[in-house]
Amino acid sequence: MPPTEVQSASIAAPRPAAPLMQRRPQRSTVRHGQASCADYGCTRTECRRAALKARRQRNQDRLRGRPARVPPHAAARWAARLREQGMSAQDIADRAGLSVTLVRRLLRVPEQTQTRNIARTTADAVLGIPVPARREPKAPGLTDSAEASRLLADVARAGWPATALAQRLDVTPATIAEVRDKRPRLHLDLALRIRRLHRELIALDPVSQGIRPADAARTRTAAARRAAGF
Repeated sequence: MPPTEVQSASIAAPRPAAPLMQRRPQRSTVRHGQASCADYGCTRTECRRAALKARRQRNQDRLRGRPARVPPHAAARWAARLREQGMSAQDIADRAGLSVTLVRRLLRVPEQTQTRNIARTTADAVLGIPVPARREPKAPGLTDSAEASRLLADVARAGWPATALAQRLDVTPATIAEVRDKRPRLHLDLALRIRRLHRELIALDPVSQGIRPADAARTRTAAARRAAGF
């Protein structure tokens, strides 16, 4: 039986092309111009060009007998040094042309432990970043507050009140409390200043430095309560 008019129209009309497979994670920070952006299905010229360049580099490495993937430890150590010199994970990602998620994962690589290898191009991109001339960049990025929170809790247990720390760091006592207790991220500049202040104060007796004994005792008690979860 010949097809009806409706069936003929459905047969003749081509179906719309299926959209490109989108594998990009919802919170991905991959930007246009990066090779991985083309891997997610982006067809922009700069993204395709970056992917082609990365592919050519991998082919050259293979012809030279160089493995495409290498242990991450050298790149992780260099990334940690860059962070020590004032670069945030976002700063490193911007300079290397990588995703900030990948850089943060690299910064968490344990030293000399068995872990998954990374692409040689990724390692080369990180290792190729020069150490910044200034220890504290003019416009630093953000960093995780875990270390700063631990250091502030440490000096609080030693008896240093938040008001004294805030005065030395040129911030408010509320900022000290937020970084110590609940703020997930903070400016890298402040994190570096907290690290230096901890080194200066942790071995000193706050009372001998002008802190009232009652204030030091009250600070130690409050720190002990926070540590106990009260």
